[in-house]
Amino acid sequence: MALLTPFQTVGPFLTLGINGDGDGHVPADHERAITMTGRLLDGAGQGVPDGVLELWQPELPHVQRALTGDDGTFAAHTIKPEPSPGPDGRVQAPHIAVRVLGRGILTEYLTRIYFADELLTAADPVLQLVPDERRSTLIATPIAAATYRLDIVLQGENETVFFDFV
Repeated sequence: MALLTPFQTVGPFLTLGINGDGDGHVPADHERAITMTGRLLDGAGQGVPDGVLELWQPELPHVQRALTGDDGTFAAHTIKPEPSPGPDGRVQAPHIAVRVLGRGILTEYLTRIYFADELLTAADPVLQLVPDERRSTLIATPIAAATYRLDIVLQGENETVFFDFV
């Protein structure tokens, strides 16, 4: 009879060989240039070091990567997306699709970042699938001119909503 080997993590060197591309090659003077900031947090509220957030959106032809610092902070310089058509033809609010990677994460965490100052956010068809009390885990708030903040919480109280799709 074979025994199952428990899951093992590799690390702490997830970002070894992965280059951060948090600037996304977006010119600072682009009319929709923004900075997305926040922290990647574990279930105890501690920052997750050595994490990677991959951000993508239709307007950019490549995936951006933002690496987390020792305290879990990240920053990505990108553009604020435009509304986009959904698979059912309804308009989706501007959002950024995100994949979260990190040590100890043995599966894909997929989520979205919406914007509190966008009128279409409240009516977004995907966001409508999320219970009212959990929607705030997906909505970035403006903290300065062209700067937004959203913490991503992997588990526990205030856990970010994760999807099987983005």
